[in-house]
Amino acid sequence: MVDLPFPKGFRDMLPNEALFRSKMLRRIEDIFQLYGFMGIYTPKLESMKLLRAKESIGEENKLIFELKNEGLGLRYDQTVSLARYFIMHSNLPLPFKRYSIGEVWRMDEPQRLRYREFTQADIDIIGGDSVKADAEIIAAASKVYEAFGVDYKISINDRKMLDEFFAKLKISKENQLKIMRAIDKIDKLGITGVKELIKESELKEEQVNEIIKLISFEGTNTEKLNYIKSLIGEEPASEIENTILLLESYGIKAIPSIDFSTVRGIDYYTSIVFEFKTSGENAALGGGGRYDNLISNYGGKQIGAVGFAVGVDRLLDVLKFQESKEITPAEVFISNIKKENYQYALKIANDLRSHGIKVDLNDSDRNLSNQLSYSNAIGFKYTIFIGPSEQESGKAKVRDMKSGTETLVEIQKISEFFKASTTK
Repeated sequence: MVDLPFPKGFRDMLPNEALFRSKMLRRIEDIFQLYGFMGIYTPKLESMKLLRAKESIGEENKLIFELKNEGLGLRYDQTVSLARYFIMHSNLPLPFKRYSIGEVWRMDEPQRLRYREFTQADIDIIGGDSVKADAEIIAAASKVYEAFGVDYKISINDRKMLDEFFAKLKISKENQLKIMRAIDKIDKLGITGVKELIKESELKEEQVNEIIKLISFEGTNTEKLNYIKSLIGEEPASEIENTILLLESYGIKAIPSIDFSTVRGIDYYTSIVFEFKTSGENAALGGGGRYDNLISNYGGKQIGAVGFAVGVDRLLDVLKFQESKEITPAEVFISNIKKENYQYALKIANDLRSHGIKVDLNDSDRNLSNQLSYSNAIGFKYTIFIGPSEQESGKAKVRDMKSGTETLVEIQKISEFFKASTTK
């Protein structure tokens, strides 16, 4: 056998997985549209000048797949592309609510639930009231996970609160970014590992201890708000407080829990940040936040924005393809018993397809037993048997592949039969 090395951090998908993924993407898109978001498209390649701009990223800088000598790279997220898009299309109505679904690439170290190529389903609001926009983004994202029956939780924080907290501790801006990148690794390193990283910023021991105390603080949202207010005052905590309050009116299943260790790893976030995780395994599902300076830093006007990205591959893995066996490329398989009946079977297939019914037709010399084995292996819901007697009588047997029951159906009415059956 020829050695065919496969790239680390990438994946193939078998038909059922790919079909389940397609179904997921359609449902996600439907939910985004329910909230008034409009789809856009941006290219998968962007200029390295855009991707490496200091305004856009932090450590993601070293994770870019670059095309040598072309000045281009594969996008590592879709937000930077959105900023470029918004600047180049200056007459967009405000607030501009967009969604975009596509692949992104990061030269990260592959591990469980972490790929180098993965799909993100993004929603963003540029302009508009910040608290209302923040709440709407979180609510729309919540509905995605609820649509798939995921038991999720939301952690939320506000970088402005952390900025104020660090200022009170007299920590420089340069060190603030280093500290937040360290805090972002808490799921990998634990609190002890994060503390060791923070110490590398050459802070005083009392400063380190205050930071660790904050990000370790446990309690209800009210207790956490009271604690942070005692450190930085009322005003910096008002936005997160009002966002959580507004979310209660959306009727989502999980109200966000304040977590001072939620910071998000990309530097362009300026205020509210949030992450979705599974309740049990604590697996990351997606994240986002407010980035009020990104567009202006690229030369556009000063305008606030907030966004979220659903990690489609993460969601797919978390669901463990539990629905995939129910998803087939077609609902109906037509088994033609004799070669001479193929054209007649083809007419039936075309008639069903014209009525929106998904059909596959046997086009091989397999015997009936092998055709049924194929139908079972693929997972078709129904099999129609077409042979000389069926063509002559104008009636055909339709087998329900799950129950094994067979029904004799007039071929002229067969599309009506399947319309009724597939809507049950």
